Amino acid sequence: MLQLLFGFVFLAAVSQLVSLTGAQSECPLQLDPQRVVVRYGGSVAVNCNTSVLHKGMGWEASEGRVSMTKNQSLITWRVSNLREWDITTHCFINSNNSTQCQVDLPVTVYKTPDSVFISTVYHRGPMTEGQQYELQCDVHNVAPVQYLTVKWYKGQTLLNQTNFDDTIKTPVNKTVTLLIRPDRADDGAEYWCEAELDLGAEGPQPHPTNSAKPLNVEVYYKPKHSNSTETIIQDDKVMLDCTVKANPAPTYTWDHLKEKISSSVLKSSELSPGKYTCTATNTLGRDSKVFIVKSTGAQSECPLQLDPQRVVVRYGGSVAANCSTSVLHEGMGWEASEGRVSMTKNQSLITWRVSELREWDIKPFCYIYPIYSTQCQVDLPFTVYKTPDSVFISTVYHRGPMMEGQQYELQCDVHNVAPVQYLTVKWYKGQTLLHQTNFTDTIKTPVNETVTLLIRPDRADDGAQYWCEAELDLGAEGPQPHPTNSSKPLNVEVYYKPKHSNSTETIIQDDKVMLDCTVKVNPAPTYTWDHLKEKNNSSVLKSSALSPGKYTCTATNTLGRDSKVFIVKSTGAQSECPLQLDPQRVVVRYGGSVAVNCSTSVLHKGIGWEASEGGVPMTQSQNLITWRVSKLTEWDIQPYCYINRIQGAQCQVELPVTVYKTPDSVFISTVNHRGPMMEGQQYELQCDVHNVAPVQYLTVKWYKGQTLLHQTTFTDNIKTPENKTVTLLIRPDRADDGAQYWCAAELDLGAEGPQPYRTNSSNPLNVEVYYKPKHSSSTETIIQDDKVMLDCTVMANPAPTYTWDHLKEKSSSPVLNSSALSPGNYTCTATNTLGRDSKVFIVKSIGIRPTFWTVLTVFQLSIALIIVI
Repeated sequence: MLQLLFGFVFLAAVSQLVSLTGAQSECPLQLDPQRVVVRYGGSVAVNCNTSVLHKGMGWEASEGRVSMTKNQSLITWRVSNLREWDITTHCFINSNNSTQCQVDLPVTVYKTPDSVFISTVYHRGPMTEGQQYELQCDVHNVAPVQYLTVKWYKGQTLLNQTNFDDTIKTPVNKTVTLLIRPDRADDGAEYWCEAELDLGAEGPQPHPTNSAKPLNVEVYYKPKHSNSTETIIQDDKVMLDCTVKANPAPTYTWDHLKEKISSSVLKSSELSPGKYTCTATNTLGRDSKVFIVKSTGAQSECPLQLDPQRVVVRYGGSVAANCSTSVLHEGMGWEASEGRVSMTKNQSLITWRVSELREWDIKPFCYIYPIYSTQCQVDLPFTVYKTPDSVFISTVYHRGPMMEGQQYELQCDVHNVAPVQYLTVKWYKGQTLLHQTNFTDTIKTPVNETVTLLIRPDRADDGAQYWCEAELDLGAEGPQPHPTNSSKPLNVEVYYKPKHSNSTETIIQDDKVMLDCTVKVNPAPTYTWDHLKEKNNSSVLKSSALSPGKYTCTATNTLGRDSKVFIVKSTGAQSECPLQLDPQRVVVRYGGSVAVNCSTSVLHKGIGWEASEGGVPMTQSQNLITWRVSKLTEWDIQPYCYINRIQGAQCQVELPVTVYKTPDSVFISTVNHRGPMMEGQQYELQCDVHNVAPVQYLTVKWYKGQTLLHQTTFTDNIKTPENKTVTLLIRPDRADDGAQYWCAAELDLGAEGPQPYRTNSSNPLNVEVYYKPKHSSSTETIIQDDKVMLDCTVMANPAPTYTWDHLKEKSSSPVLNSSALSPGNYTCTATNTLGRDSKVFIVKSIGIRPTFWTVLTVFQLSIALIIVI
């Protein structure tokens, strides 16, 4: 009985263990290889074999299917030219017990990119130290993208890499961006990107890679000396070297010198003892260094005199220099690659001469063997120059008129000039010098140089001429005046809004006195007048043709509007027209009703209304008459009330009438874009307003949520309905994901118009923004507990995938239970198509948990039962 009970309990324990391990038989097929990676269009062959008896086995596939066979134990699936991206294939077997099973073959079909291209986003030309720039890598026609890694390099240093979780099998294009903030060490650096396909152990080794051509980065940075002071002991070979690395190349100025010198290096032996301050300057800043020169006493020199002491000659020109001595010698001569003079003993003056010099970096020197001293020599400083072939000015990324207050970049190209270290490029507006740039390159041969200038024009610059000039300052020995080559002038047209010099002006009526609303503006404005009997778009009115009163003139162009009030007064005792309108101005919806009273307090011969609709015949028996229209359908109606006075001529008062219509529809859309937007990139929104009048009172407003972003007004004075389209540029960030953009069309018809103003709004445009993952913190310490989680969840769009390092089993969940983990460090990486970000969780234990608890409990219960029995 005891043995039976023990056996029962033991079987129960074993059963528990078996249920925990989950033993199960497998399909008796073996694939070789077990996974296939093949290039699109390549060949593939996989064996399927079995070691058991069967009723048939075969391959199922959309390409290369193998029919079932009963008399083989090894069959091969083979395709010579695989052209299906998402092929699925499996080997199957019908066992003798009538059950069928199969083994799927994982197949990955890949294609390397057609091209990989790197570029800068919204930028051309040199970068400025410390500022942020965006690089873009475009990978074209690659598959499958889930195995793609795009890597960013600076030189041979890996900067960043991006993976993708798209499961699409067919080729796609991918764009990846990288933000950089270059410093001076990056000047001349090469950035490049690489597309790598990591297809696993079964894929090609090494991994297929395609690289972009490198992007050479030029960085502008200000001068900075390694130290601020230096003590110099006078010597022929000791120099005051102020040369400093900076970009753009700095210019040099020296304090405490007798003559102005722009060289960065001075010979200490030519200076008096004292302090000399050198300042290196470029467009980004300046830095100074103090040289303290001390004397060592008298010292002998080589007994040769050169005349001239320095030579400057045009390329292809002739040159001659004398070398003389006043001491006895055993020989003297000239050494040079052109025009060498052999050593002579019986002369004290020899001449080095070249009739047509065509060597850029010639270095002649005169030498002597004094009788009472050792050989010495004197070098002849030599400069061969060439003026530019051409100097050309242009605008960068812009054509047409410039807008007042906005920034633009001008570019000056100097072609084929030498030597560039003596070149100064000067910028002028008219005859005013704006800026100049020097160069520190020591290359002797001709080069091309490009210099840029940022300008922010105002209205005074409209019609201004900008030009640049290349000047070669070759020193006192060079040609005087300095050789200069100038570009043709660049005529700048500037657009700016109207602005009157004063807002009011009083006019006394006279035939020669005008109401002059003319204002200088570009583009040319249109003019509108309030309180006139007839529409007039002239900028000048004759005061004698007007009744006394106030006249408001508005000048309008595409950039804005400005108004001026003219107060016209009479020169005589003539009274104004004795009529009063109520109301004095009418605003009415198209098709609506209107009624206006005209009254007088004087005796008259007749009073009436003239209008294309609702005219009132003249009457002598009334002092108040009403102009009334039940359904106004004329857009540009111009009614007026008139009176025939008993004493004096007929006069009239015009009624200003504005007929309006709200838009049929207001619609918002994106321009040349569909789908999600990328964080940091620029997009254009468009607002279409259909069938609105009059457009001169229309304002189109742009909103994000309830925040007003921008508004646009119009200057058209057409009265009938029009369609209007307005655009807005946006650069969304992650905070804008899910934001609603919308536009509203508002008719501001003045105090007489409806209050509040009539507005029609578009449906909101829901914006989805794609942005990469970013954790709020990079590390987090976790104390193990059933209720405490490792939460790697991060906001990102598209939704990220999650991978964990240091786990026993692969997990794609963003949340792990701390109690299920061993103490240690766990790194979670969130990845989407735009980038990745990692977070380290440090898990600490609060106790020890036994292993195989459930199984041990079963055995403990068994032993307890045995003891009891």
